[in-house]
Amino acid sequence: MIIVTSGAVAVGSRHFNHLDRPLRIEEKQTAAAIGQVRLMLAYAQKFKCHGFGLGQVLLTCEDIDDQHRRLNAQLTLEQLLKVGAVPIINENDATATAEICFGDNDRLAARVAEIVNADVLILLSDVDGLFTEDPHDNPEARLVKEVRCITPEIEAMAAHSPARHSSGGMVTKLMAARIAMDAGCAMVIAKGNKPYPLAAIESGGPSTWFIRSPKAGMPDTCTNLAP
Repeated sequence: MIIVTSGAVAVGSRHFNHLDRPLRIEEKQTAAAIGQVRLMLAYAQKFKCHGFGLGQVLLTCEDIDDQHRRLNAQLTLEQLLKVGAVPIINENDATATAEICFGDNDRLAARVAEIVNADVLILLSDVDGLFTEDPHDNPEARLVKEVRCITPEIEAMAAHSPARHSSGGMVTKLMAARIAMDAGCAMVIAKGNKPYPLAAIESGGPSTWFIRSPKAGMPDTCTNLAP
């Protein structure tokens, strides 16, 4: 198991609560540096109760795109898993030279899944999955249970689901799905703000699965909607 997490900037930004304006890039980087320590401490305390050790890995776009650095990241993650440590990954916001690199953990998680040849990528969100429309605005919106190819119709559904509590929203989750599916990795979107979300997925709870199709160029009918 590998965890890609967010929250460092949000936690560290409490040191700037006195400001009545958005944080500048250097202030966000400072917040990330402060918040990452507290974030890892919280994870360490929780995992210690279950007998697991942790390993922190902070990545940037350059770490993923550069072949040599990408290989180093892969070997580090594999070694952490080999010794029984759970890798906790976040974007290295404290040293990023641009304001937005990945900008969201959806695509970062997908690239990590690609690097380690993961079987399944689980994206925990504030919604049960991909809906035909924004369920916050239209209670009649239907949950898409399975996606075997990302069509313009699917992309249009994501465009109607804005980011409410994250930097990405459903659009970046579809970007992540493309990366994962191209790498031969299944992906699932499910609600994470409830107890035992992984057990809920395993028991068949509401979610959207993205499954790499064995055949290229399948028509739009490869998308199954809920009745």
